[in-house]
Amino acid sequence: MPARPFEHTRLASYLSKQIDAIQGMKTQRQIADEVGYDKPNMISMIKRGEARVPMDKIPLLAKSLNVDPAFLFRLAMEQHGWSIDVIGTVFGTICSKNESKVLAKIRELTDNQDPSLTPDLEQKLETVFGSPTT
Repeated sequence: MPARPFEHTRLASYLSKQIDAIQGMKTQRQIADEVGYDKPNMISMIKRGEARVPMDKIPLLAKSLNVDPAFLFRLAMEQHGWSIDVIGTVFGTICSKNESKVLAKIRELTDNQDPSLTPDLEQKLETVFGSPTT
């Protein structure tokens, strides 16, 4: 197994950015304490992609970093190799708080009419949010 098997996952990249963003406000030791780790090196290993985030640590890590737990959970599922589609089939769509707010606004603006995603609407959404990068 490579030294950093999870280095290129979306979760490792996201956590690295979030941890760097709060540098000076909270140390990795503080994050580790809040998540339940004895030593901060586990946070460093997760950040560098050397270790996965255990699923049971997601809520505490989200709270410590002040990020949406549903979004973090989705990224962790990807990192663990779990199919988000299967989870979605069983539990429904997992939305972050921000995604829920966008959806609520769409429902308000359409008077709950359940609009379909037409090519025109898709193009407008891409204009607002940008095209996905692959």
